[in-house]
Amino acid sequence: MQITLETVRTTLRDAFGPDSFVASFIAKVAPDDRCPTAAINAQGAMRYNPNFVRQFVTGAHELFCLIAHELMHPMFGHFVYQSGGLEGIGADLVINAVLTRVFPGPSGEGSLFRKLYPPIGIEGLLRPESDMYQSRYSQLYHTFYQSRGSKQKLSTGEAIQTLKVLTPTVDVPCLLLLGSHGPRRPEPEAQPVDRFPAEILAHIAQDLARAAEEPNRHTPGFGHNLYEFFLQVLQTHLTLKKVLLLKFATRQKVDRFRHAVSRRRVGVSPIPIRPSKRDFVLLAAGIPPFHYHNHVTKHDFEERGLAAYLDVSGSVNDHLPEIIGVLRTLDADLKTVFLFSNQVVEVPFRTLLQGHIQTTHGTDFDCIAEHLIERRLDKAVILTDGYAGLSDDNQQELRKRKLHTLTILFGGDRTCPDFEAFGDVVQLEDVTY
Repeated sequence: MQITLETVRTTLRDAFGPDSFVASFIAKVAPDDRCPTAAINAQGAMRYNPNFVRQFVTGAHELFCLIAHELMHPMFGHFVYQSGGLEGIGADLVINAVLTRVFPGPSGEGSLFRKLYPPIGIEGLLRPESDMYQSRYSQLYHTFYQSRGSKQKLSTGEAIQTLKVLTPTVDVPCLLLLGSHGPRRPEPEAQPVDRFPAEILAHIAQDLARAAEEPNRHTPGFGHNLYEFFLQVLQTHLTLKKVLLLKFATRQKVDRFRHAVSRRRVGVSPIPIRPSKRDFVLLAAGIPPFHYHNHVTKHDFEERGLAAYLDVSGSVNDHLPEIIGVLRTLDADLKTVFLFSNQVVEVPFRTLLQGHIQTTHGTDFDCIAEHLIERRLDKAVILTDGYAGLSDDNQQELRKRKLHTLTILFGGDRTCPDFEAFGDVVQLEDVTY
């Protein structure tokens, strides 16, 4: 099969839909003998080894496996693991199983992996339909490819640790692995695995979420753990809907949220494009205007801010990685964020993304109310688990000020009566892409 930019984009649009971001993101495709299999960088340039493609990539299913596999590495954050034999095998085990089970149609149920690896030994972990019955890796393989009703956790880190336990050091093979894994041994001139910007990963996650196929409900448990694990991975990259957030942009805080504004002005012209009422009156009186006073609408943008309050009390600690992952895609727009427990602390948004969090562990909504009143804010977005309270006095004061809020709940209650009077109360999954 000959790989061109057109064949790549056609394959991706068939898998992800005609409006696929990934299809338009990949802007260049070129052969490269130095590339073992294939690689895609953060600028959308794809390189592939022509000999590898000639031998193993014979149709759209194999091409999808090759491209999607490479995109999965930054999606799963595999750059955090050391470059090594077992680390690479563990990372590819997870990716290949996801593509086989969650994308059975586009991947041809792992067609490329069946061609590339034998169905026995440690290589059998990297493909479906392997004969692992008497293998030391049988339970690990069963967890990813054949589990029915299993509650066992699935993650790359756990797969790697299991491999290290099961595989003696002297038995670590040197396999041909798909995509970018970095050097087997660190070298001064070696290039690290390319990290994709959060905004790019968010768009890729949208494509993957649309195309993911939920396992057959008639076979309970079969593949559901893998499917749910994959959705959890996507959740860390999906972004809050900016269209929704822009409705809560406020003039009282300046970030980089570009708010579209329309300004009407009057332009003088001898041609009646959009005449004013005055022009119509003159025409009705039989007096043609020498110049028409046309109404012209000019579209422009102005920067506004988002007063985002994030609950960092002890009760939400388990959910903070997920929340920070969702917020990460606002990095280009948000300068600061307000953290609250029983007091409000304003921190640079980049500080939050680095994991530096200040909390006093208790929780109440009164600290938010007092902060809103002090700053004279008219709009706010509140992310919380809902386990807190707001005094009657503060509720009355906020009503007087006609506060408008969006309350986003995560990992806790399904309602938040204290803020229902000020705007919508929604679940996090309802406002993410």
